[in-house]
Amino acid sequence: MAWVMLTGLLCLSALVVTAICAENGGAPADSPLARALAWQAALGLREPWRLWTSAWVHWSAAHLAINLAGGVVVAFVGWRARLDTVATWAWFAAWPLTQLAMAALGADRVAAVMPHYGGLSGVLHAGVITLGLSLAWPLAAARVRAAAPPARGDTGFAATRTSAIEPSRITEGPWAMTEMGAITALQASTLDQPSPRATADRERPLAERWIGVAIVAGTLAKVLLEAPWHLAPRPSDALGISVAPVAHACGVVAGLLAWGAARLLVRRR
Repeated sequence: MAWVMLTGLLCLSALVVTAICAENGGAPADSPLARALAWQAALGLREPWRLWTSAWVHWSAAHLAINLAGGVVVAFVGWRARLDTVATWAWFAAWPLTQLAMAALGADRVAAVMPHYGGLSGVLHAGVITLGLSLAWPLAAARVRAAAPPARGDTGFAATRTSAIEPSRITEGPWAMTEMGAITALQASTLDQPSPRATADRERPLAERWIGVAIVAGTLAKVLLEAPWHLAPRPSDALGISVAPVAHACGVVAGLLAWGAARLLVRRR
């Protein structure tokens, strides 16, 4: 559920910010709140909160609606895939990294063609690439449930490792007169089971891995077709705004870097 909760944080915050901007009337670009939260390349890192808050700013109702729809799809697919917390942390790290990647392209170059930026699209592209890589990865975290340990008898006797190794002793001497004389080797073997919170790696089904490969390939193809190296936003009549392909590409790069770093940390642990 961590993946769904992160998606909910992004989408609900965008709804709240948009509602507050709408109360002031006029276009969202004219709202003081939107100007205070949107990312601006000319500012560099002097106001670092914009690395996070810019994802909540949307310049039109259609802009917000299409991003919310994308967020719902990403949340649902991630929930169905049972993504582990490693993928969620990677996406969380890619959130500000998306804007940092745009800043790395050069503040002057970006500011000249895109004075301000806002929206979930860049962060969603980071989430999609993280989702695809997580599915394509051959191993996934899985819960290991342990059977409950045998209950104590009225005499207060509890099974030990010795009784598990030498079950014949259970029927010898005074033990045979107690309820513990009925303990089986199967019950005694639960002493060596891991705790219910233990985790292990399971191999992902081949079908899931191919779905992940298709998601990664499709996302990369989409971003390349948008020609983000031109930097300049492209007007969209349907959304009533200018779309920023460079933000989509930076989101993909941020997702790749964050996911790779998260997996490397897990392996070292």
